[in-house]
Amino acid sequence: MDAAGVPVGPVLDDVGRINPFFRVGVRAGEPGLRPVADCTAEEAARQVAHVRERLAAASGGGPASVEWRVAASLFHQGLATRLLAPVLAAGLCHGVLLDARAFGWRPGAPVEPVTRQRRAPRVRGGTAGVADWVHATVVTGAAARVAESLTAAGRVAPGLLRGNTAAALAGAVRALGADRPGVRAAAESVARDLLARPALAGTGGYRGVDAAGLAVFRRSTCCLYYRLPGGGLCGDCALRD
Repeated sequence: MDAAGVPVGPVLDDVGRINPFFRVGVRAGEPGLRPVADCTAEEAARQVAHVRERLAAASGGGPASVEWRVAASLFHQGLATRLLAPVLAAGLCHGVLLDARAFGWRPGAPVEPVTRQRRAPRVRGGTAGVADWVHATVVTGAAARVAESLTAAGRVAPGLLRGNTAAALAGAVRALGADRPGVRAAAESVARDLLARPALAGTGGYRGVDAAGLAVFRRSTCCLYYRLPGGGLCGDCALRD
């Protein structure tokens, strides 16, 4: 990492105000933390078990009331959002390259990413440079690694997980554009760029804008939220067609 780069603390303080999915703590050497990008099948399975228990408790049932693949999908989509959102916001709002490969977590606990990165290099290449960075460090980096570990741990379709990453990207772009209108067009440009690349091709796309002027995304696969007790259809769900 460039020693002359930008301190990440103030950047994270700012983007973390957008909503909880944009929050990343700054810590180094804390016992028990593991790099998200090094996620193993065993760690993925523990995270899914934790999410499954929480989802079941929220519905008043036991863990068996929530399918493993449903918990795996919702865990992955939430994690993908927590990886994508701060990296995207740091790049577009502050022009710095926050590295998702430096994000850590405590396996088996609720996902609250922290980073050991203290300084970050500046974006080069404008919006295209941000898209390249998000693609390398999150889409085909940390998020893809966790997806691989989930498919090794249990029965969940890789295509569904790719769709989760696309939906997480669109959700992060929407939240960022609503909170920071000045970067809305750039954020949507990054999303369209990434959705056209092979890693996310066919996972969904934009369909016009809503009353607030925000681009409307519709995915091509379902995250399975509707299979939760009392669940319904998400706003971007393919089942709405």
